[in-house]
Amino acid sequence: MNKQFIDLHCHPAMKPFGKSFNTKTPGKNSKNHNHKNSIWHYDPPTGLDKEINRLTSLTKFTQSDLTTLAKGGASVVVVSLYPLEKGFVLDKLGNNITSDTLKNLVMGIGKKRIDHIQNMSNYFDDLSSIYDYYKQLDGVKVIVDNQKFSYRLVNSYEEIVSNMERDPNTINLILTIEGANVFNTGLSVYGRELDENEVLNNIEIVKSWDHKVFFITFAHHFYNELCGQAKTMKGLLAKLNGQNNHSHKGFTQFGEKVLRKLLDDTDGQRIMIDIKHLSVNSRKRFYEILEQEYGYAEIPIIVSHGAVTGTRSFDEYSKIDMPGAYTGKFNSDDINFYDDELAIIAESDGLFGVMLDERRVAGKKTLRKARKGRNRKEPFRMSKLIWNQIQHIAEVLNSREMYAWGIQCIGSDFDGMVNPIDGFWTSEYFPLLEVYLERHAEDYLRSEESNNLKSYNRISAEEIIDRFMIENAMEFFKENF
Repeated sequence: MNKQFIDLHCHPAMKPFGKSFNTKTPGKNSKNHNHKNSIWHYDPPTGLDKEINRLTSLTKFTQSDLTTLAKGGASVVVVSLYPLEKGFVLDKLGNNITSDTLKNLVMGIGKKRIDHIQNMSNYFDDLSSIYDYYKQLDGVKVIVDNQKFSYRLVNSYEEIVSNMERDPNTINLILTIEGANVFNTGLSVYGRELDENEVLNNIEIVKSWDHKVFFITFAHHFYNELCGQAKTMKGLLAKLNGQNNHSHKGFTQFGEKVLRKLLDDTDGQRIMIDIKHLSVNSRKRFYEILEQEYGYAEIPIIVSHGAVTGTRSFDEYSKIDMPGAYTGKFNSDDINFYDDELAIIAESDGLFGVMLDERRVAGKKTLRKARKGRNRKEPFRMSKLIWNQIQHIAEVLNSREMYAWGIQCIGSDFDGMVNPIDGFWTSEYFPLLEVYLERHAEDYLRSEESNNLKSYNRISAEEIIDRFMIENAMEFFKENF
């Protein structure tokens, strides 16, 4: 339908799986795309939806359902299996209907799903149910715009290539997991004590699944008894949900044992690590472990859905080195990544997915400027927020005499409770995003800003954006999947 793209991180099942709890068979993935519990259910944003999102940041529409992905021209989609953490639905507001309704409004997953999460005491069972949800329609044909489409859960780069050659209307899905709490950690605060043997056994079970789990986002929003997490909330909300607890800790002793268990490549069953959501101290320790025990050449570092701070390093977090960076251009919260880390990721031949959450990719000053006015230029200005990420990563790597354009890719985090960039609401808008990004790349290459690029980093605007949209991720899959 359109030019292909790859998304390194999104949540197609989050909302339809949640809505399945409103049916007689929770966890049922309906083939009928008219049903809200179908992963193919198409619910694009209306004009009113867009205005509500602009005013309130609420995203009720679906962004990465399989129909939307098909319409946008998806080639490979790295889907995140994410049992929602209890911290989102059990807080100091209690379990009353007012609290539940508010959370349902924010997350769009349905009150019955929220009730289920409040009452459950086993993340691993929930993970298994979400995995089963994806398996139910694996390979099943569905009509989209008078064409037959299907998705396939894939285990290797070779399967991806084979599917592309056999049927271009196949969307290849790679499984990943968000949050090591899925192995049943982080539940002690709710009365379920950590059982180390159970956790390690659950990892073995996942490694024996019919469909490979490519990587895991080790930390997430709440303390998982394995490592500290970066803060994703602020103020009263963080206090109510208990997210501040242990937010700056490093790895626990058992957390390091779990890390090594995941990285164990016996029988080719390694599950790689996504460092998004790790606290600063956890990231420091992770880099030490890789360097001392594996070497960056063996374990590529993944950021599945991230953004840059625009500043130098953990210890010099206020220092700005790149000419195009300035205070307020980027979000400087330490959930984002410092320049030194970008070099480490590139040194490891890793991959950096740029997320499409406007709260993460831009500082308040830059965001206000991009939103100024309402006219046809607005999408061009808003797409600049993503180009700023691509350019900054490139200039950091170029300044260190590295290839500048080889790690950036899309990692939207769509349907993961993100506030999308105005004008690029869902995966269906990716072809339009590609057009605007290429214009930004052309403007950059013609400007004085690009004068410092090394000769080997002077490639065409089309190649830069092709790499971002698909090629960097495909090269990574070829080497690692």
